[in-house]
Amino acid sequence: MAIEIVPITDLQGCTDLQAVHHVIWSNNDDEVIPTHVLITWATSECVLLGAYDSSRREYHGMVGFALGWYGLTHHTPAQLKYCSHIVGVLPEYRGRDIGLQLKLAQRARLLAHGKTNLMTWTYDPLATVNGSFNVHRLGAVCTTYKRDVYGEMTDALNAGAPSDRFQVDWWMDSERVADRVAQRYPVWQADHIRYPVVVQANRPHIERIPDWNGAPVAVPLPEQLALLRTHDKQRLLEWRMMQRELFESAFAAGYQVVDCLAIEGRGWHYVMQPHAE
Repeated sequence: MAIEIVPITDLQGCTDLQAVHHVIWSNNDDEVIPTHVLITWATSECVLLGAYDSSRREYHGMVGFALGWYGLTHHTPAQLKYCSHIVGVLPEYRGRDIGLQLKLAQRARLLAHGKTNLMTWTYDPLATVNGSFNVHRLGAVCTTYKRDVYGEMTDALNAGAPSDRFQVDWWMDSERVADRVAQRYPVWQADHIRYPVVVQANRPHIERIPDWNGAPVAVPLPEQLALLRTHDKQRLLEWRMMQRELFESAFAAGYQVVDCLAIEGRGWHYVMQPHAE
């Protein structure tokens, strides 16, 4: 199966994007991005990309998309960045690296624009697949934890807990990102990492807040997140509050999230270490 990544530049592409967006997230009608907004982005160098399977007729072959726009950081002075808002792939096309193709196509086009080296986006830090993809595979880092960004969400992928988010920074032209794109990954000594959280029966408990004295620290992710969202909202909330407490404490102490991987005998964890100035 050959997938082609091409810019979305017309009304038909915008309409197909809306349809694919709805299938992926099961949105309410008021959560669909309006056509007039999409076509404005599409014709204003905002880098709207569609992933197309030429053998598919539905949605004119669109099976995924990426969209965003330019913005500014909160630094002083402000720095131009690209805000990648949504990347989505139809369920039956997942596991085929289409999301990776979309992100790398975004990166290539933005670097060709030559306006900024920084792309940011948000995602749910409870989601192992997203953490592994964004931090481990792409090489994004995180120093920003945002509480309840979107308020209460009711769609199929987000219901059940406050909409806390990581904002990750993807330094597109950095050596770190180049290494991850080439699948060159760091090797962690598991016994040199500190583990402040004990997990029993998929329930997290913080034994103590770390001293944040320079040693790497690991924070776990829940198993079977989808089941927690649908069948155990209380346990889901416990995971959210545990991560919120630890990440906010870590970021305030100058740490950043630098990896997300399965640690033998312990399950999936984020790894944090002090931010290198």
